[in-house]
Amino acid sequence: MARNGRVFLLLMFSVIGSLIIFSFWAVRSNKAAGSFEINRVLLCDEVDEQMQPLREGTVFGYGARQLCLWFDYSRSPGGDGVQVRWYYRNRAIHSEFIRLSAGDGARTFCLLLEDGSPLPKGSYSVQISLYDR
Repeated sequence: MARNGRVFLLLMFSVIGSLIIFSFWAVRSNKAAGSFEINRVLLCDEVDEQMQPLREGTVFGYGARQLCLWFDYSRSPGGDGVQVRWYYRNRAIHSEFIRLSAGDGARTFCLLLEDGSPLPKGSYSVQISLYDR
């Protein structure tokens, strides 16, 4: 009977060990293979011809005619999109939904007035959300 007990314990430890190893593998492979990520986020008041950020910062002086949000992303499955919301003094002033292409890439969103005049002085913020989260 003691031999059966040892065999049972050995079998149980083997099964538990295998499950632990499988769990670690499943978590690592899922993160590496499929999770959408936004890697870098920058704010600027100017972009170049390729829509790359110039003069990045978090504080911009009065007279700025636009504020731009630039971010790069990786592992996009394609077809998904992000919602970009701009706020002025904690009130939503503009919202835009953009679909992302599959794979890695970068996007730029600029906030500006239609007539080209300077943006009003005050506190601005921007929010990026995926699936409205």
